[in-house]
Amino acid sequence: MEDDFRKYLLSITKNNADDGIHYKYYMKSKVLNKYIQLCNSSESHNSDLVSKLEDTTLYNQYSLVNKFDETLSKIYKEKNSDENLVLTFNYTKVWDVENVRNIHGDLDNGNIIFGIDYDKLNKNFEINEGNSNNNRTGNDEYKFKNAPIEFSKSYRVLENGLTSTFDISSDIDIIKIYGHGLGKADYSYYQSIFDSVDLYHGKTKVMFFWSDYKDKEKEQIHKDFVKGVTNLIEEYGTTFSNKDHGRNLFTKLLLENRLTIEEIPVNELFLNV
Repeated sequence: MEDDFRKYLLSITKNNADDGIHYKYYMKSKVLNKYIQLCNSSESHNSDLVSKLEDTTLYNQYSLVNKFDETLSKIYKEKNSDENLVLTFNYTKVWDVENVRNIHGDLDNGNIIFGIDYDKLNKNFEINEGNSNNNRTGNDEYKFKNAPIEFSKSYRVLENGLTSTFDISSDIDIIKIYGHGLGKADYSYYQSIFDSVDLYHGKTKVMFFWSDYKDKEKEQIHKDFVKGVTNLIEEYGTTFSNKDHGRNLFTKLLLENRLTIEEIPVNELFLNV
């Protein structure tokens, strides 16, 4: 499955793909990445930024790729010079910042992986000895008690040598999240990141970005996304040893203006594409 998916990604994102398909993917990815990098708070969303980025998509032909890159770089230099660290769940490398880690492997190296959340895998296979029921033998009980961790994402990352020196320090100003389904399969990653910045006691802001897409009501997309963000924060709160802090984490982040949800106006950004 991983190999088939790797071949599919190659067919739409690499130079051996049709120029139009490859460049469209490249252009949209670059513009979205820049928008996210340049938004440092909900107040920073403005028509000027959208307009400047939208103008870059005038160069929507493959032959104009150098002009597109040049114009995009100028916007970035005008707006922002802060250091960025990127942790991506995707397999492609379209970010042009120095510190990037493809947590589940990257297409260039052909080492992409799929897997199950390590913590959830262990919890699903937790069975105490002596608690077997009439439909389960002692041997079955012992078998189910041992989780198949070789199918977990953490195990597969280690097995494939995907570790790095990527540093998530406690002095990170803003965590920005986009394009992630916020599913429980990746909750352990969020827990690790939020622990690293001491989300409850620290000053780090968390920005969640969402965007509209075809074939689904925009209102429902937003509603589902807000629910996903809420579930993620509340689930993280359950990991606290101080249960009072865990219960009021969501409210605390809102009161301190450290939790925001912002729409990326893709229909405006890609008028020319």
